[in-house]
Amino acid sequence: MTQPTLTLLFDPLCGWCYAAQPGLDALAQNLDVQWHLLPTGLFAGDGGQTMTTTKREYFWSNDQRIEQLTGQVFSQAYYDDVLSDFTSRFDSWLPTKAWYLITEQQPAAGLEVLHAIQQLRYVAGRQSGDIEALADVAEKYGLERESFLISLQGPTPPALTEAISQARQLMQSHRVGGVPTLLLETASGSGIVPNQMLYHEPTQLIGAIQSALQNDHQSAQNNP
Repeated sequence: MTQPTLTLLFDPLCGWCYAAQPGLDALAQNLDVQWHLLPTGLFAGDGGQTMTTTKREYFWSNDQRIEQLTGQVFSQAYYDDVLSDFTSRFDSWLPTKAWYLITEQQPAAGLEVLHAIQQLRYVAGRQSGDIEALADVAEKYGLERESFLISLQGPTPPALTEAISQARQLMQSHRVGGVPTLLLETASGSGIVPNQMLYHEPTQLIGAIQSALQNDHQSAQNNP
C-alpha cells in the first residue's frame, strides 16, 4: 500500500504560504505521513516585480488581513525596509534556491527551513536578494557559509529546475493557479486539501485529513 503523502506547492515570497505555516506545522506534528515540498517559482524571475506605492499598500492591506486571521507576524521592519524599498525587486528566485540548497543537505527540515526564510522577509525585514541573510539560515542548519554562498550564486541545480517543473505540472493537472496548494495522495488517488482549512484552528484540518486517511484504509481493507 502506498504511504500517504502530503505535497506542498509553495513560493517563499507568498504571504498566504507564510499564513499557512501554523497549520502545516500542526499537520507535521500530528500526522504520520510523508511530506513532499515543491517550489513553484511563481514569483521568481519573470514572475517578480518592482515595488510601487500602490503595490505596497495592496500587499500591506492583504498582510494585515492575514495577521488578523492567523496571528502570523508582519513587522514594521517588513513595511519600512521591504515594502517601502522601491529600488529592490520582488523576486523569489534566491530564496527558492536557498531553500533547495539547504534542504538538499537537511531533507527532513523542509517546513522549518521554509519558515525560517519566510521570517527573514516578514519579521526581520530583509530583502529577498539579501544573500547574507540567507547564508545565516544556511549556517543555522549546518551548512558551511562560504560554500553555500558560492552555490547560491552559481548555476541552477538541474534537480531544482525539475522540482519547479513538477510543481507546475501538478498545478496544471489539478487546475490551480496559486499557492499554497496542499495535495493529499493516498492509495485511492490524490486531491486538494481546501485552502481555507489551512488558516484556522488546526484541529479541524488535522481531523479532516485523519478522516480521509481512515476512509482510505478501510477502502483498502474492503478491496484487497
